[in-house]
Amino acid sequence: MTCPDFDWKGFVLDELPAPERRRMEEHLQSCAACRQEVESYGLTITAMHRLPVREIPRRISFVSDPVFEPNWWQRFWASAPRLGFASAAMLSLAIVVHAFATRPPAPVATAANAQVEQKIQAEVERRLPAAVDAALEAKVQAKLTPVMTEFSGRLQEFEKKSRDQRNADLRDISSAFDVLQKKVNNVYLSAARYGGD
Repeated sequence: MTCPDFDWKGFVLDELPAPERRRMEEHLQSCAACRQEVESYGLTITAMHRLPVREIPRRISFVSDPVFEPNWWQRFWASAPRLGFASAAMLSLAIVVHAFATRPPAPVATAANAQVEQKIQAEVERRLPAAVDAALEAKVQAKLTPVMTEFSGRLQEFEKKSRDQRNADLRDISSAFDVLQKKVNNVYLSAARYGGD
């Protein structure tokens, strides 16, 4: 049996049956490494027994406990989106209440009012397409600008990588050409040395 086959922790804690324990004691007499391991386990258990016995705390507070949670109004006040939504809702409610509470009497429809309405409608129809086109163009431009910026950045990065790769390839070709030139020169020298042409 090899040393790893023994359960030295069970031996030190006296949890093994008697035949297994006797066999381990016989092995301990001949193996210094196992003896040292058993002594270290024994020292650990002795140190554990010397620790003072303390009462287990009844309650340990954690940060996740409800005691530490903020009140509903603290959570509401700390949240900017909720506060903004509440402000917008109160403003909308105030506008609606004001509109219904101070409703002016209905104006009497006259020919002058009809002409004014027609002029307003004509002006709106004249200005609306240009305003829509301008707003649409601004929106498209706003969406295209980041895309074009990213594209130009990627294009520059690709060009740099291509330049670096081309330079590396040229260096490789140049070094291969130099090696080939040296080999050709060696062949010429050998041929000249041994009478070849």
